[in-house]
Amino acid sequence: MLLLLAPLSLLLHPGAALDNGLALTPPMGWRSWNYFKGNIDQITMLAQVEAMATRRHGNPSLLELGYSQVGLDDAWQACGAGVNRSFHNESGYPIINTTRFPDMKAMTDYAHRRGVKIGWYSNNCMCREEFTQPGGNAQQDADMTALLGFDGNKVDGCGPNLDMFSWASAFNKTGRPILVEDCLNKEFWDHGLQPESPTAKIIHECPSNFYRISSDIAPQFMSAMFNVNFGQTLVAPYQNRTHPASRPGCWTYPDMLQVGHKLSILESKTHFALWCITSAPLILGFDLADHAVYDAMYPIVANKRALEINQRWAGWPGSLVKNSTEYFRAKTERGASARAINTTTETYPSWQIWSKPQPRQGNSHQEAVLIVNLSPHPQNVTLTYADVSSAFGDRVFATDVWTGKALQLDATQHTFQEIAPHDSHFLMLSSVPGTVIFS
Repeated sequence: MLLLLAPLSLLLHPGAALDNGLALTPPMGWRSWNYFKGNIDQITMLAQVEAMATRRHGNPSLLELGYSQVGLDDAWQACGAGVNRSFHNESGYPIINTTRFPDMKAMTDYAHRRGVKIGWYSNNCMCREEFTQPGGNAQQDADMTALLGFDGNKVDGCGPNLDMFSWASAFNKTGRPILVEDCLNKEFWDHGLQPESPTAKIIHECPSNFYRISSDIAPQFMSAMFNVNFGQTLVAPYQNRTHPASRPGCWTYPDMLQVGHKLSILESKTHFALWCITSAPLILGFDLADHAVYDAMYPIVANKRALEINQRWAGWPGSLVKNSTEYFRAKTERGASARAINTTTETYPSWQIWSKPQPRQGNSHQEAVLIVNLSPHPQNVTLTYADVSSAFGDRVFATDVWTGKALQLDATQHTFQEIAPHDSHFLMLSSVPGTVIFS
């Protein structure tokens, strides 16, 4: 990839270009594209709001668990209704498809009454405007975001304005705290190119609250594995243990979750755990109003121990610890187009070990650990505690994140036998017994 190493001075003095005080923990919510793509309207969005805010079977609602914002993606605009067949009027403001969305303000007002924040989408990819609106209308788009009462905005990379810093400036000028997702620069990085602003500057100054570090995710297990590994490789040259690329207010993001969408329960658990252990924003994508899918996914996406691991901060977002020395090739779906998905053949390690440090409990060092079998065959994986942290001695005390049960592990290292294809073990390790604490 044609990516330049960041000067050490940039790593030592992190800043922020977006001044809104949001996303001090990884954002949690839902977005429309993965499941609905362009088949979205106001009625469907209101159903997602209602599903997020409503308890089922006496369990806490997703909103109560921290999933606080629903996001409207592409297909809200009136394609061709504006100047030069764009969807912006002569004053530069976006034109809404009122057949699909008869009253956007009523939609955002309803979400707020239910206690749910709501976002939408700019620099749209459907009916692209690169040539019809030279330079774009970032300020008008930001102003409309605030005027309609939206709390968030996903800025994609298909429109005429590809400078994320100009978007950050536009959102700052609205005076409204707007959660901003940078979906703009990932296409440059995916093709090994530098964005309009240098990669080092984007990661250092951060013109968004969370930013995409991979191409679009597809509803396939290997697509999720590709995205998270690509993102780790991308940011590695631009960070150190003191100044990580992913941090409070500025999180790296390997795209929306595909849990519950063409993945098995087992694959969904591994996929979700990997997003948790890397502090990735947890943005759901299945139809929340589908009770059967909701009920099947709830034990995964509502697991409080997994969510706490994702939301906790101890100075490092989580990262890859170790790869298998054996590799395999697998067809990998790439992209989220409504028309077609690109498939490539990629190389993967048979298994991986990931970890994320957790806040200390007294004199106890704690780490979340995820052991993943990426391969199509059962794997035996040995976890050596010193590989995770030098703070661990010969003995560690382990808790299964999914069940909350204590596990008995061998001294120095432990071999997990016959891990099924695409399965994983999600653990919390402690250096002192009885100190693994979840609320």
